[in-house]
Amino acid sequence: MILLLNVPFAEKDLAKSKGAKWNPVAKTWYTSDIASLNGLSKWIGNYNIICDSLYIFRMERVCWKCKEGTDVICLASDKSYSTECGYKENLSIQLFSYVESMPDIFADYLKRKFAYFPSYSKANESTYYVNHCRYCSGIQGDNYLHEIPLESFYKKLCYKNSKAANFSTVKNQFYVPLRARLPYYDEVSSSMEMLMSHINTGVENWASLNITQKLVNGLFSVSTQSQDIVIDGI
Repeated sequence: MILLLNVPFAEKDLAKSKGAKWNPVAKTWYTSDIASLNGLSKWIGNYNIICDSLYIFRMERVCWKCKEGTDVICLASDKSYSTECGYKENLSIQLFSYVESMPDIFADYLKRKFAYFPSYSKANESTYYVNHCRYCSGIQGDNYLHEIPLESFYKKLCYKNSKAANFSTVKNQFYVPLRARLPYYDEVSSSMEMLMSHINTGVENWASLNITQKLVNGLFSVSTQSQDIVIDGI
């Protein structure tokens, strides 16, 4: 698998010296060597995560605005590399939140199929890719989907009576770069620790559900698989 690079003509020799390769047919620079990413970071773009595998998880929630049931999605990977971890291989399931950047082809598909596209969130005072209600177009913020008990994707792991989430595998030909917030799975266990966590953050968060990476890694076992997704150019 390869990662496409954005190398200006004036920097081609420098990029080549750092390990970038040129495809004369596609007329693009690329690398297939994850170990070289630190040296090629300036040509990767504004991304902090590189996904080898990529999944779209989907579940239904009640829209806060119109009270209708609407689908929401979450991007995930069980083989990824991040700048924060020095591009070391991560085989644990990562659920990405507050996604800010992705390839345009992928973004167009998610907007068309799932009404998942950038909007400004007052709750977070930022713009990111967010789910929108299929009835009223109200945004379903990531603060609901990843931080509040009984609302989040994590309830699929913690509450046995909830409806199973669905997931589809994206059959990507290339590494898919994203700019997103990496999950932080808190293992707070005592009520005092949980109380202090709520006081410090001002919100109920993952600590409220005692989420651990081990628990998240069981997500596939409590989800049903839907048809694979093929997107030309991804």
